[in-house]
Amino acid sequence: MSKESTTVKILGASYKIACPAEESEELKKAAKFLDSKLNEVKQGSGLDEKRAAIITALNISNEYLKNLSSVGIDEAVNKDLEGLTLEIQEQLKSLSFKAK
Repeated sequence: MSKESTTVKILGASYKIACPAEESEELKKAAKFLDSKLNEVKQGSGLDEKRAAIITALNISNEYLKNLSSVGIDEAVNKDLEGLTLEIQEQLKSLSFKAK
């Protein structure tokens, strides 16, 4: 896992970021996403770059936390479904055992 530098552009400024070579494309996608969100906030509000960066960071953090809680709910539902599936399988086994 060798570290290389990847150059990304955010709000017109270039940044060299050290990252493993295999993560370079993901880093570029993240930078492109961030640039897009920053531009949305900046154009929609007229805020300076610093304030736009803070609002954008809060918006992205909020979405991230919402998704985390959603994943937790999905995991709980999956566990419940697995339990129900096992219970149904046991019931089917006992029914087919009685039918013989």
